[in-house]
Amino acid sequence: MQFATIIENQMKKAILIIATLGMSFHGIGQDKYVVSANVALNNKNYDEAKESIDKAMASPETKEKPKALFTKAQVYYTLQSVDKYKSIYPYREVAQSVFKLIEIKPDYEKAVVDQMLLFCAYSYYNDGVKANNEKKFAESAELMKNVVKIHDLEGGKRFEKSGKAKEFDTVNAEAYLTMANGTYYNSKFEEAIPLLINAKNNPITKTPNIYELLISAYSNVKNNKEYFATIEEARKYFPEDITLRNYELNYYITAGKQDELVKKLEEAAVKEPDNADIQYNLATTYLGMANPKDGKKPANSAELSTKSEEAFQHALKLSPDNAGYNYNFGALYFNQATEFNEQMNAISGSTKAEQDKYDALKVKRDALFVKSLPYFEKSYSVLSGKESELKADDLRFYKSTLSALSVVYARQNKMDKSVEMKKKYDSLK
Repeated sequence: MQFATIIENQMKKAILIIATLGMSFHGIGQDKYVVSANVALNNKNYDEAKESIDKAMASPETKEKPKALFTKAQVYYTLQSVDKYKSIYPYREVAQSVFKLIEIKPDYEKAVVDQMLLFCAYSYYNDGVKANNEKKFAESAELMKNVVKIHDLEGGKRFEKSGKAKEFDTVNAEAYLTMANGTYYNSKFEEAIPLLINAKNNPITKTPNIYELLISAYSNVKNNKEYFATIEEARKYFPEDITLRNYELNYYITAGKQDELVKKLEEAAVKEPDNADIQYNLATTYLGMANPKDGKKPANSAELSTKSEEAFQHALKLSPDNAGYNYNFGALYFNQATEFNEQMNAISGSTKAEQDKYDALKVKRDALFVKSLPYFEKSYSVLSGKESELKADDLRFYKSTLSALSVVYARQNKMDKSVEMKKKYDSLK
């Protein structure tokens, strides 16, 4: 029995040895595909090289060996220049193989690997730009992520001595910018914000446009704090940029901060004296300050109205055919006339003193209607006959112009013209 046990144990050991040897032979069997892939590649037998390395990589024992990963990268790197294989983007397999190789053995054939990595990064970038131009924003972003991944290997230091570091930094920055743009234009504003921040913080891609997108993204996610903070930051770096200035002005308008707004507008008017839009915005801001919505006019209301009038005149000198400018300037006088009209209606007595007051108010009212008329008529002449083409703002100005003209003509006893304006107004309803 003891002898039998010894024999059994010996047999078990033999079986174990044989099994172990079997595994080794299997590994060697798979390694032969790596060897044959290299031989085929050297002989330019690309189909055979691909077939052999694919077989090697299908084996769990071989697919994570540095030599196998490196060989696959070499094979697919070569296939990228073979017309037959270009459509399958072999460089992407190169990159994935090298990523794995670096995980296992970072310095394996480093000079050759880095050359392949740079090639892959530029290839990903070019394809990412192409996808972005075709408005395939999600695809573009995925491709650009690989550019960034390659650039950021070893904390971004892997290529710092390659002689291509500065150029690659630029490519990486542009990849981030493309990702940011694509994600923004895909309306994924939350995802876009950190990418846009990265782009605006990089001197290579720090432009007014990137700030504009970031400001807009914050607006879309209703982050008012960062929205305004970004506007302020952008204005410090690009004080002369008109679009950023307009963002700032619009912020103050929306927030109702008229004191800050008028200060900014006055500064802008000094820098750009021939900018009609600034003069118009200044005119309407002065007018709003002179006539607040709560009805409580400030002590300097008359002064503000005069400033508004001067700004309107300046705007119209620069852009005389602007229907909106003309209508709003006419409305300034029209609304002042309406205030006198309300005072007239409030006189209920019939004494001589009251009649004299009424007559004096009427003279002032009618004079203001007269002053408003040429601006309403100019707005009408610019917009009349184009009713079917008018956009929302111009249509609103046109309807308001017709309504105002109907009233003014009636006050001047030009009833035929008043009725004509009323009919045209009604036809637009």
